[in-house]
Amino acid sequence: MKRIVTVKTLLAILFTFGLTSLKSESHTCYVENEKQKTESFYKIENLNVKSFFKLFTENYYETRKLNFITLAGEFPDNWVKSKDIDYLISIINSNKKCCGYMNVYSSYISTDHGEIGGFAIIFLNSYMTKTKINLGLNCNPKTDKKNIKKIENWYRNEFKKK
Repeated sequence: MKRIVTVKTLLAILFTFGLTSLKSESHTCYVENEKQKTESFYKIENLNVKSFFKLFTENYYETRKLNFITLAGEFPDNWVKSKDIDYLISIINSNKKCCGYMNVYSSYISTDHGEIGGFAIIFLNSYMTKTKINLGLNCNPKTDKKNIKKIENWYRNEFKKK
């Protein structure tokens, strides 16, 4: 009887240490995987207007169900510069599909896509009103003729006169 208890005790000890070891290894893998994910986010402050559009168009694939780019951080104040305005005006009417924006803290995964002109409208409105860009947790903007007319009028009547 004593021998059976010893074997049971020995098995219990091995089982306990075995689980602790497994938990430890899986925790280490989890931490390393999370570190890799964090390092793979694009940081907004490392992008400018043209690199933003390049990133969002080159990573869009019509056949893929999920087309979004996850960005970390906030857009800096005055992110859109006056040198970007002509470029943004040139793409404002574009219905070309691109990836949508997803904030790193978003828990919602959208199957929608953005449009180049939609993002251009947001960026131009930010410049015109001197407000910080805030795309929320998810953003898949589309072109909007009403906003385009307003921006084109501003461009002709105010920006070009500077």
